Amino acid sequence: MLRTFTIEKLKNLDLTQKLAIAIPVLFILSCLTKRYIERFRFSTEFRWVYEYGNFGTLILCIFLVFFSFANSILVLRDLKIKLLPKFLWFLLSLSVFLYVAIALIIAIFRQGLIFG
Repeated sequence: MLRTFTIEKLKNLDLTQKLAIAIPVLFILSCLTKRYIERFRFSTEFRWVYEYGNFGTLILCIFLVFFSFANSILVLRDLKIKLLPKFLWFLLSLSVFLYVAIALIIAIFRQGLIFG
């Protein structure tokens, strides 16, 4: 009963809502993958796993940051629902972009590049 309820709910979501869920999930999975493949860094036989995996997850993370911003704009523009749920979907979609932007701002302030 519960499983069919959630599957039916997912089928009724708009594409931008599905992407708003997928973007943070993929970002978390790519970060976990990047952390896991660090184990192959010093291996002589499997160094290629680290090299290709590190590059692939970096590209995926960068893509997801830009796609998070773009999908957030689409959520605001195209989603035809009430204001509060629309704002929550917007925040979910923008979460990856906000995470990276806040991390960059903190890093810049810690280095003393601004107001230093």
